[in-house]
Amino acid sequence: MSLVQVENLEKSYGSDTLFTDVTFQLGWGQKVGLVGHNGAGKTTLVRILAGEEVPDRGRVNYARGVRFGYLRQEEVVNPQKTVLEEAQSAFAPILEMERRMRQIEAEIGSLSPEAIRREDLDAVIWEYSQLQERFEIMGGYAALRDVPQVLYRLGFAPEDLSKPCGYLSGGEKTRLALARVLLSGPDVLYLDEPTNHLDIEAIEWLESYLKGFGGALLLVSHDRYFLDRIVTQIAELDSGRLTFYRGNYTNFQQQKQALQRRIEQIYEREQREIARLIEFYEKWKSTPTRRNQAMARKRWAERLEARLVEPPKTIGKKLRAKLQPERLSGSEVLVFEGLTKQYGGKKLFENVSGVVQRGERIGIVGPNGAGKSTLVRILLGRETPDAGIVRFGLNVTVGYFAQDTSDLDLEATVLENMLEVGTISPFEARTHLARFLFVGDDVFRPVKFLSGGEKNKLVLAQITWLKPNLLVLDEPTNHLDIESREALVQMLKDYEGTLLLVSHDRYLLDQTTEKTLELAGGQARWYDMPYSLYRERRQPISTRISGSATPVAKVAGPDSALGRLLAESPRKSAISGAIEGPVNGYALNAERRKARKQVEEAERRVEALEKRLKELEERLYHPRPTDNVVALSQEYQGVQQALEEALRLWEEAASYAEKLGA
Repeated sequence: MSLVQVENLEKSYGSDTLFTDVTFQLGWGQKVGLVGHNGAGKTTLVRILAGEEVPDRGRVNYARGVRFGYLRQEEVVNPQKTVLEEAQSAFAPILEMERRMRQIEAEIGSLSPEAIRREDLDAVIWEYSQLQERFEIMGGYAALRDVPQVLYRLGFAPEDLSKPCGYLSGGEKTRLALARVLLSGPDVLYLDEPTNHLDIEAIEWLESYLKGFGGALLLVSHDRYFLDRIVTQIAELDSGRLTFYRGNYTNFQQQKQALQRRIEQIYEREQREIARLIEFYEKWKSTPTRRNQAMARKRWAERLEARLVEPPKTIGKKLRAKLQPERLSGSEVLVFEGLTKQYGGKKLFENVSGVVQRGERIGIVGPNGAGKSTLVRILLGRETPDAGIVRFGLNVTVGYFAQDTSDLDLEATVLENMLEVGTISPFEARTHLARFLFVGDDVFRPVKFLSGGEKNKLVLAQITWLKPNLLVLDEPTNHLDIESREALVQMLKDYEGTLLLVSHDRYLLDQTTEKTLELAGGQARWYDMPYSLYRERRQPISTRISGSATPVAKVAGPDSALGRLLAESPRKSAISGAIEGPVNGYALNAERRKARKQVEEAERRVEALEKRLKELEERLYHPRPTDNVVALSQEYQGVQQALEEALRLWEEAASYAEKLGA
């Protein structure tokens, strides 16, 4: 059944035509990703579908009784209501639908056959069947019934639910608006950049919900992983035309590339044929016996030219970002120990330590509010920790991308901001800015009038001119379209310096980082693996001091005795620290005491791990109803690995103690 029918839509602004002859329909279970370069008209098309803008030509028809929900890029919420009240009010239509179904059932059950007129009964049965079909397709709206849980999934804390909406930040308002749209239970969903302001866990929950959504979905997003996991069709708005492709975004890319190659081949073949026909005509047009053949060839060449398939065009210019360090830093780029920070009595994180080596590529992840941006600002000396120290290595030069692009002068022009970065002439600045799509009079625009994506590109232009050997990026892909994100990915893959990257863009993390630092629950954990493996395995490595980074399993909470035991960095091999050369008796006795202590510590570690392994075996053989068997299995594997390492260290310590006669 078609829920929405779109016929021959056309929209122009002045002499610029955004799109023309846009025709399609959306039905139950159809999930479409709408893509196209910035300025192609994606948001305008969605606004027309939602009735917020009028097309120049064409129409949008909804089936009887169909309801739609629209998430805009900028949303408005009621400042007088609390977060929970605003969300609960959105769920009211679903409750009203249920009430109406029960009412119809009661009315039909109480009437005698003589009291029911046929036409009235048909209308009531039609209404009931429509409500029942919607409930069945939507799975009874089961995923939305726990309103607080939906809010928690989208990044709200329990204490946020009583907060008045007027006190929410822009990101919080967007997340609440998304919750409100989902809770309203629409048949058709129009989502314009729904992952903005969501952390990775919230994005993954939204993915799960939208996969099971039974209605029609039209999704505008620049997150290719998000598109790949949800949509079954891609609609590309390009050169004013809307073209549909089967499959997800990766399938679309493959199909489009194959189509472009095919068009190029046809174009080249027909160009060769036209040239051959014209050559024949020119050669024989003046020869009486061949003149008719020559004219026929000419007419055929003209026909081919008239129907010639144009080669694929790249619409819009592409960002051309390149970055290499101007000079080499020392081997240790950044050292930080015991960093702690809290705001208003709320602890963001404590005792965060690490060593960043030259050439390392580290992704920093964690839920919203975990302190990722704060940690970055502390590392760069822009904020003071409550405890701990930070030290830069030799010859380190920093390029910093702030999430809010706060380093830009909003009152100055694009060119003036570029000239502020260092020694650069106006000509060099304009040439460099052109690589980031600021051309002609664009460079004279005040920054306060730039879009979010344009501000991001300006900051990237400044950073690349500086050629730093330490690149610190905090959510650099916000507001960038997919093509610009691809250019950024390629720039970072080619970059030979050191990278610290805060991002919720999983594709960017996977493509450009090799290690992961997780901030969550006030704790920091290192993972010696890129993001996708981190999500699969989640086996943290202990906080690194002086460059040590030994993998351990996540087998207990950080505050438990076992967790503290596992979090300890294993000592260096005792044998490697053997005393060399002649020693006096005092030194030998001291070394023996130290060796005995190492053996005792190693034995305690082995005993604790063996005890936990036995507990896990019992739980796996006889699981409780509330047990997460998958999590228990993962913990069991982690404890096994940790036990093997602990036994190896115990053997080394015991062997060394024996050699000393301890």
